[in-house]
Amino acid sequence: MSNMNKETNRTLLIETQYLPPIYSIARMIYHGKVLIEQHEHFIKSTYRNRCYIATPNGRQRMSLPLANGKGQRRVMEKVQIAYSEQWQKIHWDTICYAYRSSPYFEYYEDHFEPFYQQHYPNLIDFNTQLLALILQLIGAEIVLEKTSSFQKKYDDTDILDFRSVVHPKKEQEKQDSLFTPPVYHQVFEEKIGFLPHLSIIDLLFAEGPQTLGILKAAM
Repeated sequence: MSNMNKETNRTLLIETQYLPPIYSIARMIYHGKVLIEQHEHFIKSTYRNRCYIATPNGRQRMSLPLANGKGQRRVMEKVQIAYSEQWQKIHWDTICYAYRSSPYFEYYEDHFEPFYQQHYPNLIDFNTQLLALILQLIGAEIVLEKTSSFQKKYDDTDILDFRSVVHPKKEQEKQDSLFTPPVYHQVFEEKIGFLPHLSIIDLLFAEGPQTLGILKAAM
């Protein structure tokens, strides 16, 4: 068996992420089996409750407010989203503003809008259901499961521990020789240039049905 086959046969263990970056989704598709960590403690300044999209003003962060603040050390399955502020309206308005003119936004907007109207108390449930929708729209057949307990280290060779590997800060993100960031047309590219490492929705709204093939070619 080749090293590539050994790698793809492993289950990807990864933290929950809000509208995950393209890299994370490419990895998920590459492996086909994903285990989402729900028993770790929340870590601030990560993709667990933030994502990045492209706007006319450049790369923009969108963060989910948490009921006990971003400095909490609660177990992920107990971390709750705060609804005391109108973040849902802000996020959805921002997404619409950024992608309304993209080729495929109108094909997918009705799928995403309910997530910004309903209340999902737990962060991990919100993220996981949103992830399941994204994978469905892409056409990726992925087995999604959550961890049953916390393990600091995995000696099981069938599991690839990818927790916190994908990080917003470049100095904290580990290099992956298998991944080549895809280049595609972005709405505001002529004005602000091409922006890599954005949320998967940036690619999905730009390429639609071609997204799956692009992600497979990236690994």
